[in-house]
Amino acid sequence: MTQPPARRIQNPFRESIRVLGLYIRGQFLITGLTAVLYAAGFAIGHMPWWPLVAVLCGACYLVPRIGSLIALGLAALVSGLGDGNLMHLLIVFVTWVIVQGLEGFYLTPRILGRPLGLRPLAVFAALIVGSLFFGPVGFLLAVPVLAVLNVFWQWYRDRPRAPAR
Repeated sequence: MTQPPARRIQNPFRESIRVLGLYIRGQFLITGLTAVLYAAGFAIGHMPWWPLVAVLCGACYLVPRIGSLIALGLAALVSGLGDGNLMHLLIVFVTWVIVQGLEGFYLTPRILGRPLGLRPLAVFAALIVGSLFFGPVGFLLAVPVLAVLNVFWQWYRDRPRAPAR
């Protein structure tokens, strides 16, 4: 199968707003889906306060890269303080591993990667550079800034050129 030709960007500012909207919508969709996945795993494992913990763990995914670790810590803390049952802690960890795998290998590439047109290595480099120069704020804004820069790069690369004299 051949892919349809990429559309040419007429107005990079309007396209940037569209791409940022896709990014925000995608982040909230991933957050909601991970909350549902956590809720299913925590309910199966009979974790105390599982609906609240699942929503909070899903919301942690709004923080790129470290949100999942915050979610694991939160779930382990609630499970450990709730009844201290080691089996519940094991179920929390297994649920976290499964959600991590689904989010990292399926949800995020499909929901964010394709629509934004960003390659994983570029995203990784942007996260490192953003956090190195601008700290936590740079870490949070690296992917949206990269998406906007990509729009302007595509517009510049594909613009019509004046004929040589």
